[in-house]
Amino acid sequence: MLVFKPATVAVAVAVVSASIAYVLWKQRQQEQGTSPKQSARKESSGCCGKDSATTTGCCQSSTNDDNVEAEEHAKPVAVRILYGTHTGTAKGFATTLQQKLFALNVAGYAFEPSVVDMKDYDQDNLEHEHVLISILSTWTGGVPPESALVFCNWLQDMAQDFRVSKTWLKHVHVGVYGLGNSEYDEHYGKASKALSKHLSSLGASRLCPRGVGDDNQDQAAQFDSWSDHLIAALCEQYDALRSPAASSSSSPSVKPKQQPAGWKSQNEFRRQKRKEKAAANGEDTEEAMWTAEDQMNEIVLELDQGDDSDDEDNRPKKQDSGVVDVEDIGVVMKESEAAALSREMVTPLQRKALTKEGYKIIGTHSAVKLCRWTKHQLRGRGGCYKHTFYGITSYQCMETTPSLACANKCVFCWRHHKNPVGREWRWKTDDAKELVEGAISRHQTMIKEVKGLPGLIQSRWEEAFTVRHCALSLVGEPIMYPHINEFCRELHAREISSFLVTNAQFPEKIAALEPITQLYVSVDAATKDSLKAIDRPLFKDFWERFLSCLTQLKAKGQRTVYRMTLVKEHNMKELDNYVELIHLGEPDLIEIKAVTYCGKSDASDLTMQNVPYHQEVRDFCELLCAKLGGGYELATEHAHSNCVLVAKTKFKIDGHWHTWIDYDKFHTLIQAYYKDGTPFTTMDYIAPTPAWAVYNAPEAGFDPIETRFRRTKEGKVVEIEYTATDSGCG
Repeated sequence: MLVFKPATVAVAVAVVSASIAYVLWKQRQQEQGTSPKQSARKESSGCCGKDSATTTGCCQSSTNDDNVEAEEHAKPVAVRILYGTHTGTAKGFATTLQQKLFALNVAGYAFEPSVVDMKDYDQDNLEHEHVLISILSTWTGGVPPESALVFCNWLQDMAQDFRVSKTWLKHVHVGVYGLGNSEYDEHYGKASKALSKHLSSLGASRLCPRGVGDDNQDQAAQFDSWSDHLIAALCEQYDALRSPAASSSSSPSVKPKQQPAGWKSQNEFRRQKRKEKAAANGEDTEEAMWTAEDQMNEIVLELDQGDDSDDEDNRPKKQDSGVVDVEDIGVVMKESEAAALSREMVTPLQRKALTKEGYKIIGTHSAVKLCRWTKHQLRGRGGCYKHTFYGITSYQCMETTPSLACANKCVFCWRHHKNPVGREWRWKTDDAKELVEGAISRHQTMIKEVKGLPGLIQSRWEEAFTVRHCALSLVGEPIMYPHINEFCRELHAREISSFLVTNAQFPEKIAALEPITQLYVSVDAATKDSLKAIDRPLFKDFWERFLSCLTQLKAKGQRTVYRMTLVKEHNMKELDNYVELIHLGEPDLIEIKAVTYCGKSDASDLTMQNVPYHQEVRDFCELLCAKLGGGYELATEHAHSNCVLVAKTKFKIDGHWHTWIDYDKFHTLIQAYYKDGTPFTTMDYIAPTPAWAVYNAPEAGFDPIETRFRRTKEGKVVEIEYTATDSGCG
């Protein structure tokens, strides 16, 4: 198989692009009746075909005005491309557009594109721009990203200032493209819409309708489509300005540089040409001004809802079949819904980003990834907090999800928002059995790949191919998957325990969920405002849904858990509110964990300063238990994960904690439930917690059979000899 280096590929792409551009240029020359060679000869010789131009004969007609006009025509068109971004997507699209415009220069055009971050843009230059393209993303609440706030707020002030002329930007020709997610309803592309509105209100003319890229679809393809319309408008009007007809139509008494540029929007330019053609043929010019094509463009391409008030006013009032029938709209909607249900959840950009981060995509909407704790315990270096709290075997745990989509965009999400979002299932649905089989197969493949890890314990590696536990918490919202009950049944049929995490936005799904090993609900904040700020939910009624999910949790007969993530300066001062939420859902267990810092991300502003120390987590838990006034106590801790488990006192039997799970007993109980509906409860499959896992134990939740490594200046701790143990991992 041939392997090409990135540099080689880049050169190849550049050569191909240049070749295509040359073909386009050659075609344009032939359409004008001259070959490339003839054109070159004309440029190198005098106007009479001699070796050099003279000041006599036909050349004598050349005037200073002609020279000025030639200079004006030879001057490249400056195209300023501004971007406002938070994750880098807008910047990438701006660079792509710049490359496209540069490529056109080989074809005979003269564009001079430059890319500038909005935060670095000199606002004094705005009125002097000729072509201004803005690519702007939308952040929480429909506002521009932080880097674009100053520019957007300044432009809004200028648009609302009565002292600023409404024709201030009449010589500026603009194009606006927004980025967002359609699941956010009225906030979708809101920042770009406001930007386009303010530019128009100051007299700027648009080259093409505003476009909006949906994060839930193929954004690259969407941007390519919009940029093609933009480039077509630029080239069309560039040709119009540079054509001989445009030059000859100028009045001899007026110098070209004194005339207005005359650039119009793409729709205006097209309609003007139709009007002139209709007048020449003696047809009705008003009918030619607005066609079915324009009407369709207005519906499909505009996406601006009100920004084209001038076009709307100039549109002829017709009484014929120009209005779309309501029944036809219904048919279109049904066809659209059917198309959506056959659409795959993961877009090419999302698939590429997730694959790059190590996710193994299963089917069209699922994924599996090897947890770092699996690799740790395979080497005898300690298990995850679930091993300490519940006795799972970390090296036999599979982390997966049947739904990569989520209803939130949490600020501390360790997936950096590479996954899709949605409020309902509207994608192609894969079979539950195939997903489970695919997840296990890919997990086993990843286990094979770690065989060469230094210090790998052979017996554990062999056992790791038998999956015993499944953490449905990889990414997204697993409970959204329409066949989640069938998915869990497939796991249980293979004697794989199920730990499912939900973000508390689907109460009806929780109510319909069959018994599983352990059900988690993420409680990321205790007040409506803080939950909105941290989780950035898609639902407008997110708080009501959140409370309803906690209420539904109380009705579950199996193990229920609140998962609380502590973020300094965000949600650690709401103890009284947390107490109210705990009384509402009455969970069996409460996991309280410090937020995990996953490195710098454009999608989050969190830093290491937002990560509480383990002692701060302990202090928080002790205060919480005191405020609960009984019923809950500190049970276990895992200092390595910066995590503490608070449990109901019913798990403390004869002075000993029983937070661990008897997995064999659970599988017996769940199969009986599937067979004849025999009910069972949390206390039917408990197991004693070992002394090293209990809160305040000297081991701090680290299994003593494992070898702990600490990175110091002197080096690493020497591994101890591996021996069997009853810890659950021997």
